[in-house]
Amino acid sequence: MIKLLKLQKAVFVIAAGLLSFIAYKILDANEVKGSIYFQMLAGVLVMIGALWLLYPILFAKKDKDGNAEIITDPTVEAPADEEEKKPATE
Repeated sequence: MIKLLKLQKAVFVIAAGLLSFIAYKILDANEVKGSIYFQMLAGVLVMIGALWLLYPILFAKKDKDGNAEIITDPTVEAPADEEEKKPATE
């Protein structure tokens, strides 16, 4: 699903933010003066990644019924939804 919505880059940015925060915690424990910059970088990367994840929701096209239609990558095959017709049992 993440690949279909082209959100892989957002996940990578959030992961980079988490790694930057881990680097900050390690450097802060060793009392390195420049560690605060890793904390700032982590915050910026997580915010960018979060906004990137919201992009398809905010800019989805709506059809005539008002339902959001998310356009996926046409080169990736999506599994077809199969509607199974089973007899109703009581």
